[in-house]
Amino acid sequence: MPRLEREDIVWGLRELVARARAAGIVGARIYIVGGAALRLAYFDRPATGDIDARIHLAAELQPIIDEIANQRGWMRGWLNSAAEKFIPGYGSPVEWVPVLDDQSVSVWIAPADTLLAMKLKAMEGRRGRDEDDVAYLLAINGIASAEEAEELLGSFFPGDALNDRAYATLIRIIDDGLPPPVPPMDVDLGG
Repeated sequence: MPRLEREDIVWGLRELVARARAAGIVGARIYIVGGAALRLAYFDRPATGDIDARIHLAAELQPIIDEIANQRGWMRGWLNSAAEKFIPGYGSPVEWVPVLDDQSVSVWIAPADTLLAMKLKAMEGRRGRDEDDVAYLLAINGIASAEEAEELLGSFFPGDALNDRAYATLIRIIDDGLPPPVPPMDVDLGG
């Protein structure tokens, strides 16, 4: 299946919003996390397989999501809520960044601090997959030590700490040198 480049993500979300408006859907909300959020708003990274999100009114949007998948030759789950369970819900509140606030469909992106906490947590079980993302997110968040990173993790996931392997990986990422921080990208979904 094709991977989604930034242009694909933007096109897919614009098309979803336009079709939802045409269908008379009101009040749908999409909260984007993961690689798609990073690719869309924060830095250039490899293409992603899907858009991970919390989706309100998912049942109403699903036929449109499926139509877009069929039209583009994308997998049916190109926009899905499989990662919703990983969104912090009991620590610091997520301060979602609005990219389109519309009566029909509103689209929000997780802020860089939340994405870093989620990537740190993911790094515990996904060897090698998240290291570049973590390096960029450390730089974007102005975090230069493992202690600061663990403090951030604990603020979103109280009581959690990195396992030994993930902590050692974090130390190596920091010791190797972080990339220069990059300013957020402009996200234009129309409106």
